[in-house]
Amino acid sequence: MAAKTYASRLTAKGQTTIPVEVREKLGISPGDLLQYVMVDGRCEIVPRNRPVESLFGLLEGYAIPDTSIEDYRDAVEEYFVKKDDHGNKGEAA
Repeated sequence: MAAKTYASRLTAKGQTTIPVEVREKLGISPGDLLQYVMVDGRCEIVPRNRPVESLFGLLEGYAIPDTSIEDYRDAVEEYFVKKDDHGNKGEAA
């Protein structure tokens, strides 16, 4: 698949205009919510008007074989408990 690039300028207020071709391809329009997902120093823009299945496989390269979702949940909980024990009040990283 050939990549096509688009550019837009960021304003002092942190705003930008998404090129019309990108908006059409993503099926987004004014008022739609967008989610920005950071992966390996790249930013993926995911329309929130799409089903969650559109994210399926995005983090596949980070998965640890034979690890259940419960294992991941336990690890996250343990991380925040340890962080809180060090006086950080459970702040997100």
